[in-house]
Formats: sequence, C-alpha cells, structure tokens
Amino acid sequence: MTETIATLTESSTAPGAKPARRLHEQLQRSEAHLAELESVLADMLRGHDTIQEDQDSTRRVIDAVREDVHRTRAALARLGDGTYGRCLGCRQPIAPERLDAIPTATHCARCA
Repeated sequence: MTETIATLTESSTAPGAKPARRLHEQLQRSEAHLAELESVLADMLRGHDTIQEDQDSTRRVIDAVREDVHRTRAALARLGDGTYGRCLGCRQPIAPERLDAIPTATHCARCA
C-alpha cells in the first residue's frame, strides 16, 4: 500500500495525486505527533510528581490522534481501491469542497 501511495504522490498528473499527497502528509504529521505524545505519557508514568488529571488528559489527546491516524489510513485505503470521494451512505460523490475541508470525510454533507 505504501508503494501505491508513493506512486500517486510522485505523479501530479495521476488521478488522486493531490488527495494522496495531502493524506500522506497528514498521516506523517499525525504519526509523529502520536509518537511524541506517547513519549510524554511514558515520561509522566515514570515520574511520581505527575497528577492523574494530566495523565488522563494526555491519554485523551493520544486517543484522538490515534483516531486521526486510523481515519487517514482508511482514507488512503479508499484512495487505493478507488472508492475515495464516494459517500459510504448514498454512494454519491462527496463534494470536492467537503473533501478539501475534511480530506478523511466518509459521507457527503447530506448523509453526515
């Protein structure tokens, strides 16, 4: 799958090149952020001076970033299998403006 993403990202004339590039960049940022947060949490857990509320807050942020990674990987998979940009509800195309705003969108505005 990574090879498919790289191929689409390298060719600006390939169908889906712009979404592939955006999604791949988003995935890289999210994975880097996730690694950083997990390191912060590990440091918190090693220290005895961190309050539980800070640990819980960091865990919630980690969960949100993990969900973003999951949504982005799913969008890249849909791009790879040709279903990216189609609503999972009504199967109609998702408006390009919606995909520009939310590249991981799975539903059109009507079905969301």
